[in-house]
Amino acid sequence: MPNRIRNKFSLKRNNVKTFFFFLIFTSLLWLFIQFSKNYTREVEVAVQYTNIPQDKIFNEKSDQTLRMVLNGNGFRLMSHSWKERVLDFNVEDAVINDENQYYFKVDKESSVLKNKLDFKGRVLSLQKDTLRLKVDLNLEKKIPVRIAQNIRYAVGYGSDEGLVVSPDSIMISGPSQVIDTIESIRTESLNLEGLNVDYTSDLNIDVLGMSSTIKVIPSKVKANILVSKFTEGNQKIPITIDNVPEGIDIKIFPKEITVVYRVGLDKYNEISQRDFKVVADYAKVSEESSFLTLELVNRPGSIHDVRLQEKQVQFVMLK
Repeated sequence: MPNRIRNKFSLKRNNVKTFFFFLIFTSLLWLFIQFSKNYTREVEVAVQYTNIPQDKIFNEKSDQTLRMVLNGNGFRLMSHSWKERVLDFNVEDAVINDENQYYFKVDKESSVLKNKLDFKGRVLSLQKDTLRLKVDLNLEKKIPVRIAQNIRYAVGYGSDEGLVVSPDSIMISGPSQVIDTIESIRTESLNLEGLNVDYTSDLNIDVLGMSSTIKVIPSKVKANILVSKFTEGNQKIPITIDNVPEGIDIKIFPKEITVVYRVGLDKYNEISQRDFKVVADYAKVSEESSFLTLELVNRPGSIHDVRLQEKQVQFVMLK
């Protein structure tokens, strides 16, 4: 390349560098001048309360933000905007303590306020000069756990104890006026189809729709189902007649009834006639009827789907 062309290219490149240098310099100088000027800005600052007594709980109706107008140069305002500021108020510093309400004075001229804000400019105005903290009595209560369940076992299978929840009750805590209205708590729904093996899972406590001020411990419970092979069993049980008036003899047909049930194979041989009692209550019969209604009043806890083959027996009254 000829020297003349090389020198011309080098001169142009130097001119571009010089242009960009002065552009950047003047831009920075303009920004510095602008940020050195004073500005006024309205901001909203979060309010936080500390050392609330353990037997009390924060009420959301308390003042949680404070709007104010700040004045300062652009650097100070920008620095203040980069970090979210929080005003901390210690309950022990409240100017008024009215059992369930605490009041805090806020002075725009106070150095304490500026220190809390970490702001070197001026506070021109405040939305309010007094902040209120409202608290409620914090109550703990133990309530039972309920499970919306739809469990279907495979043919020939079942469970002696059914669904067992551990723990079967939990602790809740929160504002007394809310806690007093809660008598039980539900978990997520449990739906099982064709169950033929033991089942264990964790179920979340359902807190949807519950106030955020309510604490639930624990947040999960364990669901257990012990599954076993089931078979059908039956027993012939003599019928007992109750409340027969003196001087009257009652004859019934038949004198015994068959009870049909499902039971686990491991418990099948443990079931006997002595475990059942079937009663016909004469006091419940109408004058026109010649039938007594049967009621199963005793049965083992390990059997399921129990039924009487007949619900009534015919009777004859002899005087």
